[in-house]
Amino acid sequence: PDVYPGNRWAFKGSQGYLVIRLAAKIYPTAFTVEHIPKTLSPTGTIASAPRDFTVCVNDESQAEGKLLGEYVYDQDGEPLQMFPVKV
Repeated sequence: PDVYPGNRWAFKGSQGYLVIRLAAKIYPTAFTVEHIPKTLSPTGTIASAPRDFTVCVNDESQAEGKLLGEYVYDQDGEPLQMFPVKV
């Protein structure tokens, strides 16, 4: 609804899914995940940040996606973290 911490990409519970549709076919080599740093969090923590996550890619003709990698967001690291495709 706005750009304040905690008001974007919210998921209920401890698991969620995000699907992004692109206008053209791509061959990803890396992607980034960004979360607010602890210093900007109203509570001083970022427990809502992603932790363990998996990235898959598929087109509409595939029943299941191709695994690009399994990753861990470091809550004590930089707010913007880059993850290379592992396949």
